[in-house]
Amino acid sequence: MYEKHTEEEPSYTPSTRVWRRRESAGEQTLFSREMSTAPREARGRAAVADSSSQPCIWAVPGAVIPQDGSVSIFCRAPPGVTTVRLHHEAPGGQWYDREPEGTQETVHFSLLDVKYFDAGIYSCEYFKGGDWSRCNESLELVVTGAYQDKPSLAAHPAAQVASGGTVTLRCQPLYSYDTYVLCRGGGASFPQDCSHQHHSSFLIAPVSLDQAGTYTCYGSHNHSPQQWSLPSDPLQLSVTRPAVPIVISASAAAAAFLLLVLLLLLLLLCLRRRRAKRSDGLQDAEPEADRQRDTQVPAAAAEDPQEVTYAQLHPTRLRAGVDPLPPRDPEPPSTQPCVYATLTLS
Repeated sequence: MYEKHTEEEPSYTPSTRVWRRRESAGEQTLFSREMSTAPREARGRAAVADSSSQPCIWAVPGAVIPQDGSVSIFCRAPPGVTTVRLHHEAPGGQWYDREPEGTQETVHFSLLDVKYFDAGIYSCEYFKGGDWSRCNESLELVVTGAYQDKPSLAAHPAAQVASGGTVTLRCQPLYSYDTYVLCRGGGASFPQDCSHQHHSSFLIAPVSLDQAGTYTCYGSHNHSPQQWSLPSDPLQLSVTRPAVPIVISASAAAAAFLLLVLLLLLLLLCLRRRRAKRSDGLQDAEPEADRQRDTQVPAAAAEDPQEVTYAQLHPTRLRAGVDPLPPRDPEPPSTQPCVYATLTLS
């Protein structure tokens, strides 16, 4: 992680001394921030130091800080170093020095009341045994509010879009910028997590569910890319699940139609058979009923042979003419029952 240099570190002739804070265990003292007009390459080259998979420089709470805010920058120090330097790659070459105590692995630098000129690239350098070593990682510190222009952020066609659709986020500042920055999460923590481009319209296509959230945008210029404008008001982008369409192909529709026709034909055939069976049953039942009626009378007579029906007939002679009816003596009423029968002569 460190680059080896053979040249010795030259002495520095500070041209300006401004305040900075030096922190040690249990106390804080003011010390100077030296600004050298010598080129960076003339200040010596770094020696090889122990490599590590852990980062050698980071910022808390993040690398995007509003103007007048505060940030803490940490340098991971290799064992045995006597001086840790936080170097700011700014015009004039600014740096902060710290002396680690004992086996201290990290060195803490606090930047209070950050201004726009504190934005830029920071790196960690170490002094050990007369040589300087430098971590090959760097930290990009961004200061927002360097320009008092607050852009607006709008979604077109709407801030609610279905998954798989298309949406455009437009950053509209009052003034024109060289670069437009779109950050997700309501505020950026690291500039690398934001999208940078030279036009103000950010197209998101196709939109996925994990792209829902809060977005803000900034503007910056090429001559100072770490100095951003004020952030826009947050924009909440909502992503909904698309409705599942019911797609029926032509072949599936034809198969369903044929199946329906077959079912109707089968139903009609069943009804026709049922009606035919019912009509056949009625025809068979009528002769059977007639035969039952014909056999009922003889059977009834055979059941009771003592029941006899008598008919009393009065024979008369047929003569020509009309004679008065002879008088008849009244007969005593008969105690036997009479049964009358109607005879039909043909």
